[in-house]
Amino acid sequence: MEWATSFFGRLMRSDSSSSTSSTPWFAVDSTEPLLAVVDAPPELTARDLNKATRSFSAARLIGRGHNATVYKAVLPCGTAAAAKVLGTPPSGAWTGSMCRCSRYSGKAAVSKKLATPPPSGAWSASDDAFLRQQVSVLSMLRHDNLVRLLGYTIAPDLRVLLFEFATAGTLHDILHGPRGEPEPCSSASRPAVTLSWAQRRQIALDVARGLQYLHEAAAVSHWGVRSTNVLLFEGLRAKIGSYDVFEQLPRPGEQGGDTLVAKRTLVPTCGYLPPEYLMTGLRVPRKADVYSFGVVLLELLTGRKPVDMDNHKLVTWAIPLVRKGEVEQWIDPTLGTQYPPAGALKLARIAEQCLHKHPRSRPSMGEVAQVISDFVRD
Repeated sequence: MEWATSFFGRLMRSDSSSSTSSTPWFAVDSTEPLLAVVDAPPELTARDLNKATRSFSAARLIGRGHNATVYKAVLPCGTAAAAKVLGTPPSGAWTGSMCRCSRYSGKAAVSKKLATPPPSGAWSASDDAFLRQQVSVLSMLRHDNLVRLLGYTIAPDLRVLLFEFATAGTLHDILHGPRGEPEPCSSASRPAVTLSWAQRRQIALDVARGLQYLHEAAAVSHWGVRSTNVLLFEGLRAKIGSYDVFEQLPRPGEQGGDTLVAKRTLVPTCGYLPPEYLMTGLRVPRKADVYSFGVVLLELLTGRKPVDMDNHKLVTWAIPLVRKGEVEQWIDPTLGTQYPPAGALKLARIAEQCLHKHPRSRPSMGEVAQVISDFVRD
């Protein structure tokens, strides 16, 4: 548990380390504590989970991720949840991401399961022990804008992390329509639901605050900021899913126990990766999350996908128009005239700053959250 103790220490020290900033991270309007010292969430049996998913029947299948399959489930306590079924041990090529929930209401859950055998072999006792430590880490991360861990299952042939269920689906679903396949660039018809200007502005703030917490409290990067990982709940309030905190932590016995290091290779996600990663393939720091947030912000403002059917990138199309200040040329037409042009341009300017080609010239998520928060209150 030495590595976990070091991680918890980082969480506690993040308060003092950010005190010199003009925009301290803890100024975020969150009802959650900085660090929740709580018991681990309840452990469900494999029998419970199989019953909840009807043994992962085809009738419960919802969708597929990069290397996972999503199922609908109902937990024994009746609580809505989203379950991430792990197929590869932490010591292997674990590249799974948070399940992409479709629009399901009521006391339902989603379960994520690998469609193919894990490439790195069977789980070992040490893998399971490490997974339990990860549960301890995740249970201590509490913020209004992060999807919360509700429970878990660790059994010989089934390992599951259960998270809150997004009753309103994902931001991608709302903006672009439900996806029929996992590729972020896939086509889909526009949905019937149209986000109002106020809702878009609030979602932008919710996502910024969640990323700020990860960067400044947990001192880690998200790794996969995109509209499919922005989950929507009651009142269309947003929470971030798929924050792979423990994939950036050293396993027991590894060197660099006090340093949070990137340990996985990113799954290419068209339209969201920053230019420095595309050109060099370097590990992605927190400023890459800032870049990806800028893309999500453009999605909110324009209603367009990061990459269209003709392989045109949203950033390449939108930023020149933003610089001209001609809001009507890029604003989502479904808004009609129900938006303030000056306010839309202000958010677009924030996106432009986040999308700067030089990582060091991008703002921090704390700075972004503060600017948007002030804007929302105006």
